[in-house]
Amino acid sequence: MREAQMPQRTKRCTVSPARIILRPILTCAMVGALSVSSSARHANQELGSDEGQTATAASSAPVEIDGRSIFLVHSSIGGLSAEERAENIEQRIVNIARKNEIRVEEIHAEDRGAWTEILAGNGVVLGVTENDARAAGRSRAQLGAEYAEIIRRTVATFRQEHTWRALLRGVIACVIATAGLLLSVLLLLRVRRMVRSRLEMWIRRTADANSPNSVRPRIARYLLLPLLGTGAILIMFAVVALLEVYAAFILHSFPSTRYTSIRMNRWAISELAGLGNAIWSYIPNLVIVIVILMAACYLVRLDNFIFAEIQEGRLTLHGFYPDWGAPTGKLVRLLILSATAVVIFPYLPGSNSPAFRGISVFLGVLLSLGSTSAVSHGVAGTILTYMRSFNVGDFVRIGDTVGEVVERNLLVTRICTQKNEIVTIPNGSVLGGVVLNYSAEARKNGVIFHTTVSIGYNSPWRKVHELLINAALSTQDVLKSPRPFVLQSNLQDFYVSYELNAFTGQPQNMQTIYSVLHQNIQDQFNEAGIEINSPHYTSLRDGNRMAIPDEYIAKGYKEPGSGLREVSEPETFLGEPRERVHSNVPPSRS
Repeated sequence: MREAQMPQRTKRCTVSPARIILRPILTCAMVGALSVSSSARHANQELGSDEGQTATAASSAPVEIDGRSIFLVHSSIGGLSAEERAENIEQRIVNIARKNEIRVEEIHAEDRGAWTEILAGNGVVLGVTENDARAAGRSRAQLGAEYAEIIRRTVATFRQEHTWRALLRGVIACVIATAGLLLSVLLLLRVRRMVRSRLEMWIRRTADANSPNSVRPRIARYLLLPLLGTGAILIMFAVVALLEVYAAFILHSFPSTRYTSIRMNRWAISELAGLGNAIWSYIPNLVIVIVILMAACYLVRLDNFIFAEIQEGRLTLHGFYPDWGAPTGKLVRLLILSATAVVIFPYLPGSNSPAFRGISVFLGVLLSLGSTSAVSHGVAGTILTYMRSFNVGDFVRIGDTVGEVVERNLLVTRICTQKNEIVTIPNGSVLGGVVLNYSAEARKNGVIFHTTVSIGYNSPWRKVHELLINAALSTQDVLKSPRPFVLQSNLQDFYVSYELNAFTGQPQNMQTIYSVLHQNIQDQFNEAGIEINSPHYTSLRDGNRMAIPDEYIAKGYKEPGSGLREVSEPETFLGEPRERVHSNVPPSRS
């Protein structure tokens, strides 16, 4: 019944309106294409055949079915570009493949004189022009027959793959692949957790069974712990690889995305192959980098050895102080590392890429703009090192800060004050200020510290000298030699200023030394019965009682009484005589 109806359907198709309307349009399009091809042929002959072939190849568009390219459309027809022709041909082939009533054997090529038509039954699939044949390098008849055979195979394959049974197989494969992916990820996480716990237990047992200074705990701590940290990265790469395989398998399970899966696999393989080729081609540069690093490592070890010998005094150089050994060694090591970085930079992977250069320029600008003060402090620290103004452990005064130098690096100097306060001073400020080093001379003959006492004119100065020197010699951390000495620094209106100077080799204890010294001065003067007065105290007292503690006053001492004394001689003021006055002054203790 169906076979009997086929001729009638074919007969009706031969007189279909679509065919009657389409044929004049195709005829006009073919004539236009022939004229365009004729003009293009003349242009190619004038410009050269190579340029014409390049232009034709550039305008080609692929015809893709289910993501797979089956052939190329090389030229445009009737205002339709090659891309538009390819899209229309794809739709026609898919429509034919979905119509099972059109048999594959009915797809054939027919010569129309100026072009060749590919027909599916009586429906036109595409037309092959002379431009298409010339671009493909074949005759129009050969290209038409080839296109017809390709379309027949494509339609047959499409009908075999796009069935409910194939779709069901794809769905089942997706379910199995999803379950396999989940199980694989869970298995990876479980293996990682198990390996991590085993390694941590082994590291703890190794640390407990050995001393902290032995080699095995150090290897476990510094080699295996970083490996535990990189386990997450390895798991991440493994999960990404599983996802790529899973996506490729899912796409391959369905006909519409099968060739997308093939392209994705080809891309992944090509990228991995490119990575392998890049690694293989980088091996010579890697060898050069390793040799440079080995040489730099040897130079650093040689630098450490030489300057350690200088610092410890086993190697002496004329004019080079031992305390210069450590900072000079650090500077030389910095120069070695900088030179190494400059030398190996061209051999690093990607050093010539624009991204690498952009990052280098950005870091350079960032450092140049943000490290101006740091560079100035670093230069100041280097200058201070070779000026030898102070060393770590010296007792110094920098500005208003007094204390012991506990650290000095390239950028800052740290001082511990006598109140146990850590003061950080930038080296630029240290270099621009005044530094008083109390410890430099204390190592040789001792450093001088001094204090001033004001005593009245009625006290013998020799006795005052003796008492001050005795007070200094009885103070702890005061050197007996050189011997303390006293300077009479000033003769004021009501008293004499005596400056006591003593030597000490422990300037860091100066606060305690001053306190004990002042106590001893008070004891010495009180025992000698000499008052330490000031003019303010004299003007406010009534002059009756001696101003020393009771335990130092002699037995039988009586307070003198107040009295009026008449001034017998007239006084003058600015050369003019003035009236007699009576003054209330204390009587003489003699």
